[in-house]
Amino acid sequence: MSANTVARRVENITENISSQLFDKNGHVEWFALALDESTDVSDTVQVLIYIRGVDKSYEVHEELLDMYSIHGTTTGRDIFKGVEMAINQKNLRWKNFKCITTDGGKNINGKDKGVVALVSKAVENDGGSKPLVLHCIIHQQSLCGKCLDMSEFLKPVISTVNFIRSFGLNHRQFRQFFEEIGENDLPYHPAEFSSVLALRGRTKSVRGPDVAFGRSLETPGLDDN
Repeated sequence: MSANTVARRVENITENISSQLFDKNGHVEWFALALDESTDVSDTVQVLIYIRGVDKSYEVHEELLDMYSIHGTTTGRDIFKGVEMAINQKNLRWKNFKCITTDGGKNINGKDKGVVALVSKAVENDGGSKPLVLHCIIHQQSLCGKCLDMSEFLKPVISTVNFIRSFGLNHRQFRQFFEEIGENDLPYHPAEFSSVLALRGRTKSVRGPDVAFGRSLETPGLDDN
């Protein structure tokens, strides 16, 4: 297929997904939003809007509602305009908005001109009650993690994971070994603290198999002594 044909097919797929998302969100009775603002490699601000809604049959829907770029200033008003446009395009009502989760930036949580303040005002103007405001739990966990001394636990875990992940052969043998004993692979997560928590719980549950795997490779770092 030519480049133009591929481009048209991609556009058709995008329109179809957008249409499905519109139909699904159009039947949402109550909903909450999560905002994530980040800067890409070209120094362009990208804003992601996630929605979690409940319909009349109490089914929960979670989707990426919209993503838009900001090339100029990133004030609370600038970000709110994108959120407002997404709400209007998806035929949602502000009065049904119940909660917003943010990363806690000044332009987001400003008392008068932040996104949260502007969203709350829009909800109240539409006859709704003031929405609940949450701070992203990942950031709270990160702050908590900095205050905890987990080095005694993390050093052997990091050493073990690095050994398994350092070479493709090690990881393949590790996965094959775990499949044979009915276990799962080590979890990884892009958020550092979440990865630590996942590894902590997983390491406790697979301590025995890890040691057996280390002994099978004659690797002192994976031995329990």
